[in-house]
Amino acid sequence: MRVAFLLDENIAAPLADKLAKAGHDVERVVDVNDLGEGIDDTTIRRYAVEEDRLIVTSDDDFVRMPADSHSGVFYVPDQSLDPQELYYIIQRVVEAFPNREAMETVTFVTSDWL
Repeated sequence: MRVAFLLDENIAAPLADKLAKAGHDVERVVDVNDLGEGIDDTTIRRYAVEEDRLIVTSDDDFVRMPADSHSGVFYVPDQSLDPQELYYIIQRVVEAFPNREAMETVTFVTSDWL
């Protein structure tokens, strides 16, 4: 399944390349003209909803947002995961869902998925 991701600024850039090479549509907050470094979470959330992108972040503010206020969050609590590990975990998570609509919630992306 192909997923449209929005990677928050706290997610390592190499992950974007790996996900894109796997066929996903990937944008990084820091590379989007309407967003950029230091942009507030509300604006990120709004952009992700408008563009139907799943947010990948280590920012726990997104975990506390009501589920109906975003288009899905992959929360990465362990920032020590390297991009390769994180890529494999995200691919496993994506494969675990039957369709994109089932991802419209907060999913904790941890090494438990390995």
